[in-house]
Amino acid sequence: MNNLVRVQSIDRAVAILECFSGNRRELKLSEIAYMLDLNKSTVHGILNSLKYHRFIDQDEITKKYRLGIRFIEYGELVINSMDVPDIAYPIIEDICERIEETVHVAMLDGFDVVYVEKKECNKSIKTSTKIGARIPAYITADGKIILSYLDDDKLNEYVPEKIKKLTPNTITDRNKLLKVLHEMKNKGYATDNEEVVQGISCVAAPIIEHTGRVRFSLSITGPTFRMTKDKMKEYVNIISEAAKEISFRIGYRG
Repeated sequence: MNNLVRVQSIDRAVAILECFSGNRRELKLSEIAYMLDLNKSTVHGILNSLKYHRFIDQDEITKKYRLGIRFIEYGELVINSMDVPDIAYPIIEDICERIEETVHVAMLDGFDVVYVEKKECNKSIKTSTKIGARIPAYITADGKIILSYLDDDKLNEYVPEKIKKLTPNTITDRNKLLKVLHEMKNKGYATDNEEVVQGISCVAAPIIEHTGRVRFSLSITGPTFRMTKDKMKEYVNIISEAAKEISFRIGYRG
């Protein structure tokens, strides 16, 4: 990257844009020049070019500069072009190589979660799932962490009155499950301890979009005999940090 040919005027334009922040929403010409240690005339010329292209606005009364509305247009374009599974794949590949367990990205679709990306471990005993497979959201770690971010009225629509018992560990008491979901949001992760398939455990964390909405989750799944209590603690940290990184890459700054 350091060997790339760079254009000084563009570097300076970027530096000017980076002067603005949540604490510095409007700046005078003299303030920008001082911050960058540049001549006012140089800064003024670049600001005029940025104003022409609507990347910078200027208050007619105070003459202070602020970021322009053009960023909103490009921001929407960037957000709409983001593909979460593609963005997540290098991260889940890295996790899989480190811990040698299967890693999934799941998405809420209707009342189900659908696996939209995965990286499978190479061990002889592993989790058998397919991209495109769907399962009721309220039963899996992936689905539960997504549902935990819904408001109470919406959440009630997703959790049925009668919950089918798939294994001895399936939570079939609706009120208990709703309580567990609230606890999971507070913790920042969800678990599935043999609740869907006996012998399989999972831990999942939320992928948060720029709006604060949660539609995707990131999870580690493996045989329960390998997913020990100590391992689960380790995996909670790994999956939570990875989900935060993906969230950051898709624009979340909460």
